[in-house]
Amino acid sequence: MQLQIQQQQQQQQQQQQQEQELIDPEAPNTLDEFIVDLLKKPQERLFLLKLEKDLESFINNDQMTRLDLPQMNSYQRLMVHKVAPYFRLSHFYEPLRKSVYLCKNQYTAM
Repeated sequence: MQLQIQQQQQQQQQQQQQEQELIDPEAPNTLDEFIVDLLKKPQERLFLLKLEKDLESFINNDQMTRLDLPQMNSYQRLMVHKVAPYFRLSHFYEPLRKSVYLCKNQYTAM
């Protein structure tokens, strides 16, 4: 029970920090260098291209406000966390499912 409470508190802190980052007027309008380097690797490139397609569909769908991504390894989750700010999406880690979910906000854009 105490572990769940700690995880919820950590998640809330992460959410607050990410919301603060979204208010930053210097939010990235270019991809992180880490992602640019990953695009040169075939396996990661496939993952990132699929992720981009999923994010475009999500952003363009006015009915959806949250996108739950499937379970991923830590490296894939890192990639999602690096790409999400480019689209100005809020991104959160769900430890019990070992997955990431993304939420739209007032700054989200293609």
